[in-house]
Amino acid sequence: MHPLRLSGSIAALAASSALATLLAISLLAPAGASANCNVDPTLSYCVPGVIRNDACPAINNEIVWCPAGDRSLITLTIGVVDVSNNPCPGCQVDVDFQFTGTPDFTNCNLYVCGTAGGAITLSGVTNAIGEVTFTFTGGGCGCVNMDWTAYTTGLVLCSSSAQFCVKSPDMTGDGTINFTDTFKFLPMLNTAQGYCADFNCSNSVNFLDVFQYLPHLNGAHACPGSILPFAPCPNPCP
Repeated sequence: MHPLRLSGSIAALAASSALATLLAISLLAPAGASANCNVDPTLSYCVPGVIRNDACPAINNEIVWCPAGDRSLITLTIGVVDVSNNPCPGCQVDVDFQFTGTPDFTNCNLYVCGTAGGAITLSGVTNAIGEVTFTFTGGGCGCVNMDWTAYTTGLVLCSSSAQFCVKSPDMTGDGTINFTDTFKFLPMLNTAQGYCADFNCSNSVNFLDVFQYLPHLNGAHACPGSILPFAPCPNPCP
């Protein structure tokens, strides 16, 4: 065969192979909900929750969070479902969040990292089972209320709220764990009581709580984003 014809044949074969590979990839990749998913907002769901990573019992309604994100996290999981009750993978979900809060300490703050005064809009794409989860951390001690409205392809999936009772080594809610927090912690340790310093949810403040507190102080854990305080919570925690 003539060398030029052989070269052309090889190029054509390579192009055909690349096209086949591209086609295979496109067939395997999840398509967006707007392309193949007739979303049913009445079957879709939004579930608030907690990723537990503290010393409190799992059934406890109190969580310990840290601005560095190395303790428990507040979550919102959104499931997008079609009219046949099948999950919709590859679907973009946009959520408007608004956090409000009531600190347990006067002249102290509550905040969620990365928000501006408690407000933030986030986007995510659903996984193979049609779900996407958003996570949050922050600082301060008291009540945090999370309001949200979730959308996809122009539809409102859900709009609701949930309340969480939080406590943090950042007891002052200034965005960094330092000795100003220690000045809040020590009086509660001396009296063996205080909701905000009870980091293992044992209804007593003792040296077990000191062991929970010190790594955050020694590491000067801090929030990487905004720490603007937000408005009061509807129902303060104990």
